[in-house]
Amino acid sequence: MENQYSKERVDKIKGCIKEHGYAPNWSEPTTYLSITLFLLFGTLYAIHKTKKYSIALILLLSCVLLRLFMIFHDTCHRSYFPTDERENNHKGFNFFVASIIETWCGYSAEYWNNGHSRHHAAHGNMNEYDGTRTVLTSDEYNSLDTWKQYVYDIIRFPPLFFLILPIYVFWIARIINFDISYIVKYISWLAVLYIIGSWKLMISYIIAQYITCTVGVMLFHLQHQVNVGYWKPFDKEDRLSKENAELLGASVLEIPFFMEFFTNGIEYHNVHHIDPGVPCYNTKKMYYELVNQGLIQDNKIGFWQQFTSLGHTIFNQTTNRYE
Repeated sequence: MENQYSKERVDKIKGCIKEHGYAPNWSEPTTYLSITLFLLFGTLYAIHKTKKYSIALILLLSCVLLRLFMIFHDTCHRSYFPTDERENNHKGFNFFVASIIETWCGYSAEYWNNGHSRHHAAHGNMNEYDGTRTVLTSDEYNSLDTWKQYVYDIIRFPPLFFLILPIYVFWIARIINFDISYIVKYISWLAVLYIIGSWKLMISYIIAQYITCTVGVMLFHLQHQVNVGYWKPFDKEDRLSKENAELLGASVLEIPFFMEFFTNGIEYHNVHHIDPGVPCYNTKKMYYELVNQGLIQDNKIGFWQQFTSLGHTIFNQTTNRYE
């Protein structure tokens, strides 16, 4: 495990973020969102006009949906537009935008806000249950009956896991949770696509959405389950341990330069975790500001380590490593 951050260092990191990291104006986020929506509908129009299914356009659409989801993620955090929603703990314009774009993001703003907030509250703390984590601890695994261990091993076979989990999270769970408002909007959107472009447009959209969701689940796993992580039991009131979990237990991923436009800064995940008030379009800049000031180390997870980390299914509590 890396050397832990002192309270003084954490305070300096938070102070730097507060000074430089938050949404500075309305024009930048509005421009980012407008460009993304233009690309979304422009790509759908291009798919509609092609005579046959276009793999290239479907892949482009999946990338655009990924970018839009990162904006959705920030509007649910109420950090995307410069409002007082986070400061005063209420739902305003950010959440209003989230409830509109949720239709294209595969998730209801209300459910994402609740579930993702629990993830942030529990992240890194073994004393808290985080239903979003994608591995078991060695103690949890060893406590299972033998047949349950076999089932877990099968389910957590990476190719199977990362292909099936998105279907559950973004489709089946929405039905199980009876997320009626979102379901009505989603079905209505698919109906519009079918009316405009028949099966080709609708199926192209669903395929692109599935690709986006699969990449999203893989990104989420890599943002939290790579070595060296930070996961241990500590009291909820132990702020320093929690802050170390945010900085050391959330990774920074190396991303191909042509994908940075679409991942929208979420790869600098330690910055996001130490302060979810930093919007996506400021995350990369804030990361390098902290690095240049010597407050954090520039420690990216390379492509090969990312690939091997997709196979992590257990957190070994003896070695404090994922395996």
